[in-house]
Amino acid sequence: MASENSSVNLVNNTIVYNNTGNTGGGICTLGSGSTISGVNNIIYFNISSDNTQYASIYGGGACSLNYSCISQSMSGTGNITDDPVFVNASADDYHLTAGSPCIDAGDPASPLDPDGTRADMGAFYFNQLGIGEGTAPSLLLELYSLCPNPSTSAVNVSYRTAEAMNVRLSIYNLTGRHIIDIADRLFTAGIHTEVWDGADRSGRRVERGIYFCTINADGFSQTRRITML
Repeated sequence: MASENSSVNLVNNTIVYNNTGNTGGGICTLGSGSTISGVNNIIYFNISSDNTQYASIYGGGACSLNYSCISQSMSGTGNITDDPVFVNASADDYHLTAGSPCIDAGDPASPLDPDGTRADMGAFYFNQLGIGEGTAPSLLLELYSLCPNPSTSAVNVSYRTAEAMNVRLSIYNLTGRHIIDIADRLFTAGIHTEVWDGADRSGRRVERGIYFCTINADGFSQTRRITML
C-alpha cells in the first residue's frame, strides 16, 4: 500500500493470495499524493471485498503498472491478464513453468535475466538455459529451495548433490557484481543447506532489492532470484 504523499515503485514482485476485507486485494493507494508504479510484476489470486486486485481509496492516486501480469485488467503497456502458471502455488512455489505467459514478457528496457534472456514477470525468473549441456540437471545437482524468499533477514539455501563434488554458492546483485560466496568446498552426496545472512564480504548488510544465488559444481550451474526487503 502507498499511503498519503508517498510513491512506491514495484519491480519484479509476485503479489498473490492476499486477503483483505477492503478494496484492492493486491496493491492500493490511500490518500492524496500516493501513487504506485512499476514493471515486471505478477498480481494475481488476491481476495478483496469487491474482487479487485488494485484500487485507490480516500483520494489515492493511480496504480500504474506496465509489463505486468494482473488478473484484473489494467491499462498500460505490455500488461496481460493470463494465468501466470506457477509451479506449485499450493506449496508456495511461485516459480514459473515452461508454459507461463510471463516468460520473456517483462519490460524490454529492464536488465536481462541471469540466463541472458529478456526479463520475465514476477519475482522468480525461468531459467531457459538449464544447468549443464546435454545432461538432466536434476540427476546431478539441484538448487531447489531459498527460504524465506522474499526475506528481511537471513535466507536458507538448500540444494542437492547426487555425488561428491566441489560446490560454490555465490550471491550477486542485480548488476552482476559479486557480493559473497556462502560456500566453496567439497560436499558429499545428499541434501545440504547454507545460510546467507544478508551481508557482503565485508560483513555489511546489503541494501534491499533483487539478488541472485548461483550454484556452480563440476561444470554445472543454476541461478535463482532472492528478494531482500
